[in-house]
Amino acid sequence: MKHWILTIAAVASIHTVVLAEVRTWTSTEGAMLQAEFVSQSGDSVSVKRADGSIVALPINRLSESDQKWVREQRDTPPANAVYSEIWGKDGERWNPEDETLIDFSFAGYHEGKNDFPEWEEGTDVSDFGAVGDGKTDDAGAFKKAMAACGEKQAVFIPNGTYKLMDWIGVDEMIDKWVKPTPKSHFVLRGESREGVTILLGTGLEKIHSWPQTTGHGRPTSQWSWSGGFLWFQDGREVGVENLTIRGDGGTYDSHWNEHGYNAIFFRDIENGWVRNVTLIDVDCGILTNNGKHITIENVLFTSSKARPSVSAFEDNQGVSGHHAINFGAGSSWCVADKITFENRFHHELGVNGETNHCVYSNCTGPNLHFDFHTHEDNIPHILFTQIDAGEGDLVWRNNFYGACSGGTFWNIKGRKLALPKKESWVTHPMLAEEMKTLFVGWEGKLPTDQVVGRPWFEKIDPDALYPQNIYHAQRSKRFGIGSRKTGN
Repeated sequence: MKHWILTIAAVASIHTVVLAEVRTWTSTEGAMLQAEFVSQSGDSVSVKRADGSIVALPINRLSESDQKWVREQRDTPPANAVYSEIWGKDGERWNPEDETLIDFSFAGYHEGKNDFPEWEEGTDVSDFGAVGDGKTDDAGAFKKAMAACGEKQAVFIPNGTYKLMDWIGVDEMIDKWVKPTPKSHFVLRGESREGVTILLGTGLEKIHSWPQTTGHGRPTSQWSWSGGFLWFQDGREVGVENLTIRGDGGTYDSHWNEHGYNAIFFRDIENGWVRNVTLIDVDCGILTNNGKHITIENVLFTSSKARPSVSAFEDNQGVSGHHAINFGAGSSWCVADKITFENRFHHELGVNGETNHCVYSNCTGPNLHFDFHTHEDNIPHILFTQIDAGEGDLVWRNNFYGACSGGTFWNIKGRKLALPKKESWVTHPMLAEEMKTLFVGWEGKLPTDQVVGRPWFEKIDPDALYPQNIYHAQRSKRFGIGSRKTGN
């Protein structure tokens, strides 16, 4: 039977209706759907069905005529639009070879194509004993279902609450040696984002203790910043989609005292994805080590009312986790797009040393932190675009001076934004004029002196800047598909 595979769009990612037209949509398989066009964002169009529900249709699954119609709906610049001198309206001023504005369009799954597979169901966790009552430990059933799933198939998770008392994807661990369960070409797919909850019933520290110390000599755990209950290692083409992950650790303690209620961990994974996922009360959200071409898309971070820390140690008060998203340990060409924070972490949007060509796109939160987590100037070519940082006074919260050199910041909002200053417990030997950064559409104060090349500063009102999202604009130019509508 021909059918559409529909994804319910998160409320936070739906645009204002721009055209109230009911039309017949046809898939590449010939399936048809009567629905009203709402908007286009990235690689999908949002449409409203007769019952009022909003669904997202992948553009690459539409008929050629529908794809052409979508291209014709590309938004036109507002009357007060201001164009960057290094991009113009449609990229006509862009010269990627001079490296003033780097080409980030290859970031993400399949080099930015983001054509996520719609693999058929291979196994169902309930067939292997998963109960989904929120009380029974379903970790064993998940492991069996994953082991039995064939290549290019989905491990299906029916609606329910699945308690995990062990990690998925690790065969065993002895001291500091991890024996993973390598597996490629499969996806963990929930029946629905709202209906499937994976409950983390314990912390990784209780599964396997791994004591560490901080740079200040404070005792902590390896799981304060790495690992996850859904652990993917040494593989290709793996994903997680359409589900919720909830920690069960109660009130967040304080920085460096995390117990390892960590959600998803990619280590040495190429072409992976996480999409349409909600993360609640986690210590760490989505972490990558040496990941390549990974897309994290349409993710909501939130916490229960009792979760935020009340400790005053290291500004913990009001914080509910350590690392939300981190592209670490040499990750390259990864992207986090359409990320919404309702709570605060010590580090929301992070990159580590030797990480390159990674992108944070269309992110909002109460007071976001751009975490360049290194002592050196070794994080080249990182893009932050279309970011609403909220208060904005924590953007450079604990960055080492000069670590953001080479960064690109395009359309960044924040009520108290300022440029990074030489204030750190590590003194980095870099002068302000040597920081090869690019700022276009930065709500804070910028230098007025401008020279050719980097550093590059353009004082443009973020609301007037066009395009709003340079990552999607670069992809639009490269693929020839309209993808400028990237608002919240």
